[in-house]
Amino acid sequence: MCTTFLGRRHGIAVGGDHRAGRASPRAAATSGDGGRTWTAAATPSPAHRSGVTWLPHSRAAALAVGPTGTDLTTDGGRTWRTLDTGSYDTVDCAPTGPAGPPARRAGWHA
Repeated sequence: MCTTFLGRRHGIAVGGDHRAGRASPRAAATSGDGGRTWTAAATPSPAHRSGVTWLPHSRAAALAVGPTGTDLTTDGGRTWRTLDTGSYDTVDCAPTGPAGPPARRAGWHA
């Protein structure tokens, strides 16, 4: 499981069954109380996700990555949609700076 928080209260958790071919119907959840309680996403990622990060300058958008793809939420983690099927271990975003738009760093998954 991987978590990320926006401030002290709003969190997203992703995870799931990491074994190939296994569905993960409860692979994402949100918290509004600093992680004391969690609510399953209405539309979670379709499979295991190993990393999650909030997008810069957004209070609702985040990326989750894993061995079978990258997913995006634009509603704070309640629903997710797949963007690609590349294999990544981790993800992080940096705010826009002099070099241009946010950078997406992802780790390769064997």
